[in-house]
Amino acid sequence: MNTQFTTRAHLRFVAAGSRPLTEDEKSVRFNAYALKSPECPREILRECAYGMACEIQGDCILIPVPDHTGDTRANLRLCQAIRNDPPEGFSVDVRDILTRSQIVPSTCERHKARRGPLPVDAHCISVREHRPFPLKRVYFVDNVITSGNTIEACAQALGFGTGLVYADASRM
Repeated sequence: MNTQFTTRAHLRFVAAGSRPLTEDEKSVRFNAYALKSPECPREILRECAYGMACEIQGDCILIPVPDHTGDTRANLRLCQAIRNDPPEGFSVDVRDILTRSQIVPSTCERHKARRGPLPVDAHCISVREHRPFPLKRVYFVDNVITSGNTIEACAQALGFGTGLVYADASRM
């Protein structure tokens, strides 16, 4: 099922090997990969979070996207960094409510191996039991969007939401 959803991206992501990268593109690529780790250096985390916060439109809830194993630690840190420096006048809440019902192949590894993206239904995104939260704009926070299928799977699991990513490689 392919529903319409939107994603807000701070920067463009250029895949290595597609052409020689500029210094700025190398920096975006480096930061995008650094964000995948729960040990991402604070300076990179703050810089990326600030740029992503500029994409927020109004009061919102940030939901970290689980990695291919279901772990949300890296994206949870990113959500918390965005929350700590929100756009002026906006209220930002973080809810860690998504997981995966099983481990799935890494989108990054599939992309590097030039295998196609996982279909939306193969992402196995599920919603954990959680307290109700007020209805506000919901953003699914991730480091990079390539095909859009992970964000789509998150939106389908919750029933609504918009992607908020550091870098967009979906149209490269």
